[in-house]
Amino acid sequence: MAMFDPMSGDCIAGYTKAICDIREIFKYIQDDLKHHHKFMGPKMIDKLLGTILDWRREIREDRGFIRWNNKKEAFEWFPGKEK
Repeated sequence: MAMFDPMSGDCIAGYTKAICDIREIFKYIQDDLKHHHKFMGPKMIDKLLGTILDWRREIREDRGFIRWNNKKEAFEWFPGKEK
């Protein structure tokens, strides 16, 4: 049985992609929040990170996007087209 090496290239590339995905979400969600007159403070960041964690598999596979729902006061996942 092979040992898992956390410093292997595959592992580092996976973490790098995850960080890049999160960075991309934080960038594109800004326009949505501005539209709803919301500020990205600590509570909002916590809500966004929770949504990212809930939908991490779909985010990793680029199968949708996250938007702010002003009525629910929460972020929501919207599925995209299947690849």
